[in-house]
Amino acid sequence: MTVGRSKLNGFALHVSLFARSFFVQSVWNPRGMQNVGLCFALLPLARSLSEPEKRKFMMRHLGFFNTNPTMASYVIGAVARAEAQGRGALESDDIKLTMGGPLGMAGDSLMWGAVRPLAGLVAALVAIYALYGTSWSIWPALLALLLVYNVPHLYLRGRGILVGSRLGAAGAREVTGPGFKRAVIIARGLLAFTAGLVLVVAVARPGATTPISLALVVLLLALASLAARLRISATVVGLVGGLAWLALEVFGGNGGVD
Repeated sequence: MTVGRSKLNGFALHVSLFARSFFVQSVWNPRGMQNVGLCFALLPLARSLSEPEKRKFMMRHLGFFNTNPTMASYVIGAVARAEAQGRGALESDDIKLTMGGPLGMAGDSLMWGAVRPLAGLVAALVAIYALYGTSWSIWPALLALLLVYNVPHLYLRGRGILVGSRLGAAGAREVTGPGFKRAVIIARGLLAFTAGLVLVVAVARPGATTPISLALVVLLLALASLAARLRISATVVGLVGGLAWLALEVFGGNGGVD
């Protein structure tokens, strides 16, 4: 007994697969990595199966699986398609293995390498403007962070379910082709531009262009360049930079701001 093709095309099933894809990193473990989360995401497909068939379904989806969590929806959709066509036992492992690597690299380069740091920088820019304005609130910065990150994040999660269930493993081509690579280049360009803009706004505000602040910016740029060469996490660099900026504000008289 298999999942019906008409059921796979149902809106409710797509919504269920999409919602469950957010838990793909649940019960992450060194042996199977994201296998439990993937199995949980696919469980709506097994509701109509008998108990013995349901156990077999779960066992074949508890094998090793790992990819970028945002891109996991492409795999979920492709595996759902194979199950609906009665080929889950034969193709699901191959689908996970062939799609996991390319999707992981594509997702890491876009989401981790560009979108996530871009969201942080946009939030920092909004916070700087708010901090030195007439009134300050953390909410605009938090909203900017969530919007910049989650717009592409939610789009890719939703599209992955639709494309995977329609095209199967071939759906991964749209995030490994030249169009996706151009999107990564554009995102990285925006990241570099925003990083420069944050430095300009932080340094060029009234009373902030002191020798100490300029020296700090030069030092942070040098440290960032060194960190890139040594492949140090951007999170660590950002934390160090934030602490240095905070120290400048506290011990430097708040940069001359009244």
